Amino acid sequence: MTVQLPQLQTIELTLHEPGVLVMAFNRPSRMNSMVPESYSEWRQVMELTANTPAIRVLIITGNGRAYSAGQDLSSVSQSESEQGEAEDIHRRNEVTRGLTKLLITSRIPIIAAVNGPAIGYGCTTLALCDLVISVESAVFRTPFAELAFCAEGCSSVTFPRILGPMVANDMILFGRALSATEMHQRGLVGRIVKPEELLPVALKVATTMAKQSQAAIAVSRALIRNQSYVDELVRANNAEMDQLYLRMTSKDAKQAIAQMFARLQAGNSSVQKSKI
Repeated sequence: MTVQLPQLQTIELTLHEPGVLVMAFNRPSRMNSMVPESYSEWRQVMELTANTPAIRVLIITGNGRAYSAGQDLSSVSQSESEQGEAEDIHRRNEVTRGLTKLLITSRIPIIAAVNGPAIGYGCTTLALCDLVISVESAVFRTPFAELAFCAEGCSSVTFPRILGPMVANDMILFGRALSATEMHQRGLVGRIVKPEELLPVALKVATTMAKQSQAAIAVSRALIRNQSYVDELVRANNAEMDQLYLRMTSKDAKQAIAQMFARLQAGNSSVQKSKI
């Protein structure tokens, strides 16, 4: 099997026989937080899986101690003009809109191997995977209100459906963090394993699946995620991204991000003083 894998800056790719592609978020020093290149490179990976029949299963994980800390707020547009900032945010949102649609319509099964905190988009997109395997120490959080953002990654549909309306509200509206055990009890996490077993278990599951009838798996996936549900997710993605653009360009979002930076800087200053 010969597949030409792209060399990426924020993602590490490894191909295993018989057609299992492992995609690892690769910014461990930044808790695998996502910059614009992260979204565009993830989209590139999804396009690769869509157009490469030799790839039969995709595993998504993170290098280091985090799965993904969500959007890197330090990468928020720094354009000097308001119009330039709005155009920059629009371009980024369109990349994310396209990435989410590729996750919704993936032709192959996606297994998430959650090795640590899954925040924001790193959390919401787990509900678009076929199986989520997690370590017990992982934490799941969507701090949308804190940032004056809104639901994304189809979480306005998937979270109420999987977690139940009240828990979904608790996460999306109130920013509640859930443990892997709670996510397992609610049905978003399929299996909890020890840290050293995470990738071996994910690879075993993926390899077994890759050796089985791909036609049969495709039919079952289409029955589980039927066209009506796919259409609903696509509509949700479009609605969320439209609203997220308005939120990200709003004054209260800019203020919320500035306040968060101030808190982070204050925390870093306290840490530095404690070391002196």
